[in-house]
Amino acid sequence: MPVYNVGLYVADAIDSVLAQTHRDFSLHILDDGSVDDTLSICRKYEVQDGRIRVTSHGNIGIANSMNAALESVGDGWVFCMHGDDLMLPNRLARQWEFIQQNPDLAVASSLVYLINRNGREIGRMKSALVSREGVKRTLARGQCIAFNHPATAFRAEVVKSVGGYRQDFWPAEDTELWNRVAAAGHQVLVQDEYLMKYRIHAQAASTRKARLMVQKLAWMTDCIAHRRDGKPEPTWEEFVSGQELSPWPVRWNNRRKETARTLYQSALHHFAARQFGVLLPALAGAAMLEPSLVLPRLLPRLLAR
Repeated sequence: MPVYNVGLYVADAIDSVLAQTHRDFSLHILDDGSVDDTLSICRKYEVQDGRIRVTSHGNIGIANSMNAALESVGDGWVFCMHGDDLMLPNRLARQWEFIQQNPDLAVASSLVYLINRNGREIGRMKSALVSREGVKRTLARGQCIAFNHPATAFRAEVVKSVGGYRQDFWPAEDTELWNRVAAAGHQVLVQDEYLMKYRIHAQAASTRKARLMVQKLAWMTDCIAHRRDGKPEPTWEEFVSGQELSPWPVRWNNRRKETARTLYQSALHHFAARQFGVLLPALAGAAMLEPSLVLPRLLPRLLAR
């Protein structure tokens, strides 16, 4: 569980781990230089429960924190968690059962409920990756393999073998990792079951850095294409420079998609915060700029009412 300035939520997150029906686990909490009361809260739990181990260091980023932790835990299955999310009580038991039923997997994930800062459910995530056919179709189309990071479990030796997390891709470092794992020929799959509550709030990286995340995902997609063609991956600087030097229609199209996806991420945050006055303009802007991004998600909800 990597944590950074999540003092408002971390006690509930830890409690949800300790409430698991599967009891045989150790919880490694990785404090990335928090400046609020996150570390002191975690230390109290460490004293109370021998299964908890807390490490703390300066702010080096989630990817570097995860890589350092992986070196200390060795091989085997690692279940991810975030300090502002919640496990359902049967998350570990059900996900471990799923892994046993699919022994060839390198990464397993699950579906998640979306909750706001107060813990109220505001939506449910779906995934095209709940079947092996869906995974194959996604890869064949050159599309992104994406999971909710705190809902994933992975073989530590596989993640280390492909180079681990890359901090340069933050705040999309986990998605970039899963795509390298899949590109290396390892099997990945989403369990068609809701086992986590994923919190959307103003301090989350996916909210604060929405535009940067969209840009890093575009860079990741470009890297995937280069690897597939046997070419060296562009650096972040090379990717940005290439975007700026593209013909104006290409630049305009890239900016259109980038703005649409940033607005959509912002709309999710506004919905979670019940800020309907700014939700509707953000959602409308995203729909006008990229209808295929918004309408398939929005129309089924409207038609169901």
